[in-house]
Amino acid sequence: MSLFNMKLFINQNERDEKMTTAIKSATATVNDLIDEAMMTRKGVNVRLAWRRSCKVKKTVTDFIEKATVAVGRIGIEYDNQAAVIAKRESGELPEESQPIWHGKGEWLIYPYLIKHVDTNQLYLRLYKGTGNAIPKVQFYRNDLPVSKESLDAELLSSEKSTEKDGDCYCVKLEDMTMIGKIGVEEPELA
Repeated sequence: MSLFNMKLFINQNERDEKMTTAIKSATATVNDLIDEAMMTRKGVNVRLAWRRSCKVKKTVTDFIEKATVAVGRIGIEYDNQAAVIAKRESGELPEESQPIWHGKGEWLIYPYLIKHVDTNQLYLRLYKGTGNAIPKVQFYRNDLPVSKESLDAELLSSEKSTEKDGDCYCVKLEDMTMIGKIGVEEPELA
């Protein structure tokens, strides 16, 4: 083996080792989040935090993200929520639950984890917390905090809505940064 080929081989092995380490780290983080979700008592208000990239116009080259810290619940039965029962009775919702994402979602770990059947992306099913807690949101441009208004010309219209009126929502598992107890010091929106 020539010296050049030897260097390529060593560099490839180093890259493979780094990739393996990164995958193990990401897998451990995902497993930790799943464990945290599963160990949380069903229906109890918990602090939830996630950070995700925003949908932006094609001309935008900056990395735009949205971080959210909210009080919510996990692991509950959607149909047992008082708001859902009332909406079914009033006709605002169908009498029976519909397939997740028009059949594109399936429960991997009921009632916590959903898998998208086309992309294999994992989502944590979250529910609004009881009480009137308002989620805290912070936007970032290239890791620096910015106001939402400063991004108005760059965000797609789907990112500009301010209200989420559903009784549940799904967050990509990889975007979750915390599942914690109320009263524990709140993390910086990061």
